[in-house]
Amino acid sequence: MKSKRMLAAAAVAAFALSPLPQAQAQSLGGSQVTVGAYCCTVPIPSNLVTNTLTRTVGPDDEFPEGSFETISGFQAIPVTIDVGTRTIEFTYSAGGTASPGGFNGFVFDFEGAPTITGVSLDGTSTYSPVVTFDENSVFVNEAGVTLVPGSHLLVNIAAVPEPESYALMLGGLGLLGVMARRRRA
Repeated sequence: MKSKRMLAAAAVAAFALSPLPQAQAQSLGGSQVTVGAYCCTVPIPSNLVTNTLTRTVGPDDEFPEGSFETISGFQAIPVTIDVGTRTIEFTYSAGGTASPGGFNGFVFDFEGAPTITGVSLDGTSTYSPVVTFDENSVFVNEAGVTLVPGSHLLVNIAAVPEPESYALMLGGLGLLGVMARRRRA
């Protein structure tokens, strides 16, 4: 009888603590993303070197090559940027070296999206810029990076899990507590 209770407790614990697909991260799909390129010190309006574009995150490439028009006399390296439900993917068709400096890269501002809790470079990336974030923005700093035709970058984005996932986990942990209490009695 005791082993059946232990087996039941283990099954409940495994279910309660198992990573559910919706517990991983909430999707950025359907949110609005605004992107612009900045050079050469910090990403502030006076350092904007391209137009800013706003798109809805969906299945297509949000920013195909040629989307960005340069201002301030800079020459942009041709890039296609796809913002996915949990990623940002860059594909360069030509090579070049991004100007050195404090910040030379792209800022992605999300509206109507979950809070961003982390970013990381995917192992398939062929170069390594500095990638940072705050609660609703991702910063991809390519200052001084040399790109070749076909350079590829995939940034993984983690966002706050859905509230239902927390409720399910807490319910499972509560059930474990009840079972442990009954076992002691």
